[in-house]
Amino acid sequence: MSAAPSIGSPKTLFANMGTLRPEEMNPQIPAPAVILGAAGLIPFLLLTGMWLIGSDVQSAAARNALVAYSIAILSFMGAVHWGLAMNSAPGDQLWRRYFASIIPALAATATAFIEGGLQFIWLVVCFCGLLIYDLYAVRQGEAPRWYPRLRWPLTLVVCACLVAAVLHAT
Repeated sequence: MSAAPSIGSPKTLFANMGTLRPEEMNPQIPAPAVILGAAGLIPFLLLTGMWLIGSDVQSAAARNALVAYSIAILSFMGAVHWGLAMNSAPGDQLWRRYFASIIPALAATATAFIEGGLQFIWLVVCFCGLLIYDLYAVRQGEAPRWYPRLRWPLTLVVCACLVAAVLHAT
């Protein structure tokens, strides 16, 4: 299996437009990423639903589990960038890339020190901020070109669940 070719800068991209195959311009998202990414939404959807319609005991447990799961997923999503940096050439802005990969875990940990609906607002800000960084990483050639097509819908569902939590908490 060969590595995907690097398209480099926009100037290089446009210079090579005629030599890139369509699958190189818009590669498919790997099926495991789609399936497991979608499966990762199930706890968000179930926990949000349980919190909104459950009994007091169920709602409290679901709320706490939703916060904990959000923290875990946000940390995991940051770790993606650690893995991408590990696969890079030395000197390839590695300090920035490794540092950026730990920020989501640190921001997620800060959630524990926030109370009430502000926890969910903070998590929405964190997930959106990470999406912005993911888009930057793709533009820099540091993440696969298909990554935004996976991240956008997943982030929208996660943020919709967290916004529902904010509205329910207030």
